[in-house]
Amino acid sequence: MPNTPSPSRPTTLKRDSSHLTPLVGDLATAKRLRVAFSDDVDVRFLEGRTDRTQELVQEEVRIAIDAHLRRGQGNDDSAYEQLRMMFAAAALEENQGDLRPDGYALERPSGAILKQYLAALLRRVGDLKGCSTLLYAILDMNWFGRKEDFISLYAKFLGALASVHPGFLKHIMEKTVRHFVSLPSSYGRISGEPIIRKRQMLASLHSALRYLLQLIPAASDALAEALKAQFPNHRMTNLKDYLAYIRNLFQIASYASELRSDILSLVTERLVKIDVEIQQEVEDLDDDMEEDAMPEDRRQSNYFLDDDTSDDSDAESDSSSDYDDTVEERQLKLLRDKTAKLDAGMDFLFKHYTDTIKSDSSTNELDQLLSLFTTFVLPTYRSRHVQFLAFHFSQLDAEKCARFVSRCLSMIQGHANSSSSAIFGAAYLASFIARGSRAPRSLVQDVVSFLIGRINYLRETYEKTARGPDIGRYSSFYASVQALLYIFCFRWRELLFDSSLHSTIPDDDYDFQASGETFAVKGLKECLTQAIYSRLNPLKVCSPAIVKQYAAIANHLRYMFVYPLLETNKRIRLSSFRTYGGSNQGQGALAKRDTSLSAKLGESHHQLDAFFPFDPYHLPRSQRWLDGDYNEWRGIEGMKYVDDEDDDEEDGEDDAVSDDEDEDDEDEDDEAESDPESDSS
Repeated sequence: MPNTPSPSRPTTLKRDSSHLTPLVGDLATAKRLRVAFSDDVDVRFLEGRTDRTQELVQEEVRIAIDAHLRRGQGNDDSAYEQLRMMFAAAALEENQGDLRPDGYALERPSGAILKQYLAALLRRVGDLKGCSTLLYAILDMNWFGRKEDFISLYAKFLGALASVHPGFLKHIMEKTVRHFVSLPSSYGRISGEPIIRKRQMLASLHSALRYLLQLIPAASDALAEALKAQFPNHRMTNLKDYLAYIRNLFQIASYASELRSDILSLVTERLVKIDVEIQQEVEDLDDDMEEDAMPEDRRQSNYFLDDDTSDDSDAESDSSSDYDDTVEERQLKLLRDKTAKLDAGMDFLFKHYTDTIKSDSSTNELDQLLSLFTTFVLPTYRSRHVQFLAFHFSQLDAEKCARFVSRCLSMIQGHANSSSSAIFGAAYLASFIARGSRAPRSLVQDVVSFLIGRINYLRETYEKTARGPDIGRYSSFYASVQALLYIFCFRWRELLFDSSLHSTIPDDDYDFQASGETFAVKGLKECLTQAIYSRLNPLKVCSPAIVKQYAAIANHLRYMFVYPLLETNKRIRLSSFRTYGGSNQGQGALAKRDTSLSAKLGESHHQLDAFFPFDPYHLPRSQRWLDGDYNEWRGIEGMKYVDDEDDDEEDGEDDAVSDDEDEDDEDEDDEAESDPESDSS
């Protein structure tokens, strides 16, 4: 019987290789290539022709990877390096003159060649753990500016790589997410490929992310981390790119419900930071400059459109430096840019919640919104705009109004009486009830009834040992009284009248004592009288702007006369009742916002700040969502203040006078048409 060849792989399998040519850029003196399925063969990668069989490409990839993994044994790693450089060349955008390590220029491979080698690598993905440099070159390449079949193959490669080697999942996500901002139109103009528009490239990015999220359970966590890590810095990113990133975040939220909460938390947190930063800078501006800090609606309106096909040159230029600008002008430009980004972000959030929170829907989305409000907005005590998300969507119906009020009540009751959360809760509760035009009348009266009960309880508790007004020891009492006074200034019509009789009587002609009507809320006048004339003396501690407005309205309506007490209070020094030492020391600071005004000496340092968070909303674009929600300040025609121009004379030489006191003095003939919040924030 004749000998038969062994079934094992032959050691010398020759093929016709006359058609093979060296790589572009190789030495002209390169030897004729020998192609054999041997680990010692000198394999060259063809970039100029596409008539190669997939089997040959597969064998070249196998040899390159195997040689690289055994490189410690003295094996030649040049085949692996050629493979890596081929994908590295595909990542280049404009620099065609880049050089390889051997000094020869790199040429970009065609899409057909890349597709062949990528398909070969996909079959060997399990062996690529030790080929990190090759994988990073593949992840850095421009794949989304190519044909649809290549994009589909690339997505499969990413999925296989992340499934087999989870350590690369984070890098895959970061490389993909970064293009939400850095995606110039030139990426879709690859030589030899059809032109791909920016909108198509973004669709490819999201298609790949959706595929990975469906394929790999751990992809959600990795993507959430990447979205947070790649979120653009609002100080260094122009408005166009900043909005592009946020727009893509909400695009992800539309198909990845498991990430919706993380995305909303991320956007809300970043907008709160901008909001607080703006507030800090606005406080340092002059009044005339503060108005200039607001961006014009027409200048930024086009940035809210889903315009992903615009040229790269239309990036926001307002933030560019101008050497001719003064320091103040540059400061205003930066502030205007931040405000535009905040306005844009708020517009996105309003739109998202409008699509998800319906008046007749479940309360899950609203609960999530209120949770973000409690987590990110309340602790800052300086946000001016982000809280209006809760303000607007809590007014969709009576039940949602009650849920927001319940959240504030839990803050007031669920903490120690001296805690800042209880004080902030009282401010938010009062501001919502006073300003919310859609808040039901019954809810307004219920909240006032709650405050009456709380004030009576705290007064009876504190008055037994009180020496006098002391914000450090009784801050929760003063916060509750100020909340009630503030609500009274806006809602006295609903609180004093139990019928529709008042609707037929002009405010200027109304006399409460002569009307014969009963209170709509029982115990209101008794509560205020007992609290105001107690040893705790809240009218001395509450914000002068609120006290002054309440005194004017109550006097005009012949409801309560407190001007004699205000005159007496001018001779009282709060510093003489200040608490020193013990657990109460410094608690008065909890009742004041940490602003430049807090550094003032004198009585204002011992008084509550006029902080009511739903001040008028001034962002030009997003304020349209609040139409019909807001109860504007409406004074009483003909109401006048009692002259208090001698406020400063009674304080004595040893008591430093705050800068606010001159502003609080009004001429006897001035009409009370100003907003009681005008001195706040």
